[in-house]
Amino acid sequence: MEKTRNEESQGLYQYKAMILDSVHGFIPINAGEYWILQTPFMRRLHNIKQLGANYLVFPSAKHTRLEHSLGSMHIASRIANKILSYALSENNSKLCAALFTTCNEKAYNSFIQVARLAGLLHDLGHLAFSHMIESGIKNIIMYSNEDKNINKVVSEKLRDILSLLVERGGKIHEFYTYYFIKRLSKMAEESDFDMLDLSIIAASSSLFGENNCKALQELKLTCDAGQIVKSIISNEIVDADRLDYLQRDALTSGIVYGNIDIDRLIYGIKPALDGDKPYITLDMKSMPTLEDIFDARYKMYKSVYFHHKSIAINKSVERFVNGLADEWDNVKLDLYKDLDIADFLNPIKLSNAIANDDYYFDDNEMDVMIKTSSIKGSNLLKRWALSLLNRRELLPLSVFKRPEQVMILASQVLEKLHKKSTSDNIRRLVKEIDRERINDFIRRKSNDTIKVDYYDEEIISEEKIMKVIPNIFNWKESMYIRSLVQIGSIPVFLIYVYSDDENQHIKLRENINDIRNSISNEIISIFEEKAKDIE
Repeated sequence: MEKTRNEESQGLYQYKAMILDSVHGFIPINAGEYWILQTPFMRRLHNIKQLGANYLVFPSAKHTRLEHSLGSMHIASRIANKILSYALSENNSKLCAALFTTCNEKAYNSFIQVARLAGLLHDLGHLAFSHMIESGIKNIIMYSNEDKNINKVVSEKLRDILSLLVERGGKIHEFYTYYFIKRLSKMAEESDFDMLDLSIIAASSSLFGENNCKALQELKLTCDAGQIVKSIISNEIVDADRLDYLQRDALTSGIVYGNIDIDRLIYGIKPALDGDKPYITLDMKSMPTLEDIFDARYKMYKSVYFHHKSIAINKSVERFVNGLADEWDNVKLDLYKDLDIADFLNPIKLSNAIANDDYYFDDNEMDVMIKTSSIKGSNLLKRWALSLLNRRELLPLSVFKRPEQVMILASQVLEKLHKKSTSDNIRRLVKEIDRERINDFIRRKSNDTIKVDYYDEEIISEEKIMKVIPNIFNWKESMYIRSLVQIGSIPVFLIYVYSDDENQHIKLRENINDIRNSISNEIISIFEEKAKDIE
C-alpha cells in the first residue's frame, strides 16, 4: 500500500486556476474542471439564483447556483481527501479494499475526482428561479390532461415526460440534472482529457445511486466508493451540499446563523466499516460543531427558507408558471421559435438546446417572459406576472407570519386542557388540521373568488435522517441535536389566501387582519376537538 501524500489531491488533472470565493477563500481548479466550467451547462448557472426570487425579501441574496456548485465541490474534495488519508493510514487495508479495486495512486486520484465532480455537478439541472419554479413545472407535467387550455397533442407529449420523471424518481431539478450530466458526458468524450467523460458518468451514478458501477470500476473504484461519494454530497445530516448552502445563504441574506467551523468538522470525519460496507462517521470531539450545524439549519429554515414572504413569492411563481402553460404561444420568447411547452420542458431537447447555446431556461429568460406576460398576457397571467414585478401587494397573503405560530397555538391548547405539550402531541395536532373545514370557513367569511393554499413542510425530517445509517455522525449522542430534531420535525404549517381577480385581492388585503384572527380561532377550535383524544 502506498503512503499518504502530504498534500491534498485535486483529482486526475493538473492544476489550472484558482477561484476566489466569498465563503471558502481560494478554490483550486484542475484542467478538466476548468474545461467543464467553460461549457454552456455550467455557464448557465451564472444566471440562476441560488434562492430564486428570494432577493425580493432579502435584497442581497443574489448569489448563483454556480457559486454554490464550486463551494460544494471544494468541501466534497476536502472530505474525500480526509477519507482517503484515513484509508491509506496503517492497518486499514480492509477499508482500502472496500473503496478501491486496486489500491494505487490512480485509483486514489479517481476517487477524489469523482467526489469533486459530484459536488460540481449535483445541481446542474436547476431551472430558472431554482426550487421556486419546481412545483409549477411539476403541475404542468403531471396534470396536463386536466387542463382544457392545453391541446391533446401537447398533453400527450407532457405525459411522455411524466413517464420519464416517474422512471427516474426524485425532485424536478434532480430529474433534469440526470439528463444534463448525461449530455455533458457526451461533450466530454470529444475533449482532450482522458477519462473525463468516464469521471462524469461515475459522478452521476454516485449521485443517483445507480446499480450500474461500470464507470466506477473502470476508474478502479468499488460500488461502495460510489455510495461514499453520494454520502459526501448528500446524507441528510452533514454533507458538502448543506455545509455550503447554509453558510452561503446566511452570508448573502445577512443572517448570522451560518457560521460553521468546517475545518474542525472535516478534521473529525473518518470512514468506518459495518462488516464490509464503508460509511462516514464523526468523532465525539466534533459534536459541538455538529450541534452548530443543526442549529444553523433550524434557524436558517425558520428565518429564510420558510419566511412567510418567501413562501408567498414561491406561490406566485407557481401560479404564474401554471398560467404560462396555458398562454405559451402568446408570451414565449422568440428564442423558443416553434416549440410548444412540452418540447420546451422535454429534458433531452432542453439538454441539446443548452449544449448548442440555443437557449438555457435560466433567470434571464424567465424575467423577460414575466415582463412580456405583464403586457401581453390575459388578465389572469398579467395579475401574477405583476406580483413578481412591481405589484408586491398582489402576492398571496399569509395568514400566519411566523413559522412556529400554529405550533404555539397547539401547545397553548394542550396546556389549557391539561395535556402534555410534547413535540409528539403538537406534531399530531398540526398534522390533523382539517383543511376542508378551513376552506369552507374562509369561503363563508369572504366570497367564492377567494382561494386558499397551504404550505406544510418539516424543517428537519427525522424520518429521512433515520433512513441514513443509524450511527452516521453519532447525532443521537447529543441531547441538543435530539431536541432540535424533535422540534424541527413538527411541520411548519402556513396558510395563504388570494384571489385571481386583482380587485377582489385588493379588497381581501384590506380585510386580512380580520381573516387572520378568525382563522386562528377556527384552528384553536380544531385543536380543542382533536386534543380530547390525546391522553
